[in-house]
Amino acid sequence: MIYNIKAFIIFRLAKIVKHFNLAPNSITAQILILSIIYQKKTMVSKKRLINLYKLTIATELPKGSYVECGVAKGGCLALLSYFAGNRKVWGFDSFEGMPELSVEDEGDGKNWVGYKCSEFEGEIGARKIVEETSPFYQNTTIVKGWFDQSLEVNKSNIGEIAILRLDNDWYTSTKYCLDTLYQAVSENGIIIIDDYHTFIGCRKAVDEFRSIHKISDKLITIENNTEVYWKKTNL
Repeated sequence: MIYNIKAFIIFRLAKIVKHFNLAPNSITAQILILSIIYQKKTMVSKKRLINLYKLTIATELPKGSYVECGVAKGGCLALLSYFAGNRKVWGFDSFEGMPELSVEDEGDGKNWVGYKCSEFEGEIGARKIVEETSPFYQNTTIVKGWFDQSLEVNKSNIGEIAILRLDNDWYTSTKYCLDTLYQAVSENGIIIIDDYHTFIGCRKAVDEFRSIHKISDKLITIENNTEVYWKKTNL
């Protein structure tokens, strides 16, 4: 009962935020984050959502798009869209379920193979939460398809990237996204790896990429069992 009352209040407040296009700030961020959580439109924790908001308002954040690879239910993309203002926001996802593992994943995550993180609504559900949450939803593009079929063909349209959020889980997809998009991340841009501490393959892909490209920017852990990010300073 208490949960239902709190959820109802949060839903109403979120609609007011959207309807009156209230200025993005810490209060509206808290309302939108709670609304996304109560609607079960994300598998990401409150702590990670708050960090995502804080990264979007960093004063040193460069010009460029916000890009998320691994949209799932659309909660993080909706938050990015709300705080993007006039920036372009891109979301990429197969909306087909978790792909097969590769040898590099060492079997870690095999129980998740085939799981559809976006649930039955797929792309429609993700687009709906963005449209319901963000007054800037028209600047947000959601692309359905596997990364190796959708990223390269859209790369020139994306342009420079200010925030690159990867929720790719496995080795192959994480490696592909970094190989394809990392060079487009501007100086002082942010790279977020959602599953770095969760899955062996994801961590292996990131560590190998950073080693090959001699990236020494500090990895900052948000949650010990999941997310890290770094700021791109050594070009």
